[in-house]
Amino acid sequence: MRIKIAMALMSVIFMFVVAIISNGFYLLPGSDEAVLLEVMSTISLFGSVLFLLDTRKVLPRWYLAVPFCISLSLLVLVSFWQVNGKEFLSGYRHLVTPLVITILALLSPFSLLVFLSLHRHPYSMKAYLAVSSIASVISISSLLFAVWELSSRHSHEASFSDGLIAIHFLYWLIVMPIIGLSFLHRAIK
Repeated sequence: MRIKIAMALMSVIFMFVVAIISNGFYLLPGSDEAVLLEVMSTISLFGSVLFLLDTRKVLPRWYLAVPFCISLSLLVLVSFWQVNGKEFLSGYRHLVTPLVITILALLSPFSLLVFLSLHRHPYSMKAYLAVSSIASVISISSLLFAVWELSSRHSHEASFSDGLIAIHFLYWLIVMPIIGLSFLHRAIK
């Protein structure tokens, strides 16, 4: 039962864009996306730690979920510094957003590892693995495309093409919530 609760908590970070959109309608208090990211990543981190603590007793490949937990830890630290350390990050402000985007993009391949740790567990994992695999391909390709685009331009001209922006919107608006729903579905099942 605690593993199911942990998976439901882990799904929270994948609903980040949904929360931003709902926050645009002022349904949530405050309007700062960094605070929202801090709260959601902290909830997911607690879920991933609970998942690791409980699955290490029952699953032989529990260690596959460790990268997901580490990435959430980094996301919590970066978003905490973004919210509370304005003077500390004043000279490094330009690094925070790419770091957050990179960590969010890496959550898809790491969620694939979480589902692989559950493989051969009592439920069919093929659908979860397929969703996570497709999401991983989209997120890694968008990251590689972004790095290639930024490296081919001068630093003062750093901007993204329409194709890359479309891939990121596809990932954030569709793929991430689908992964979050996969975690929720697995938690309910």
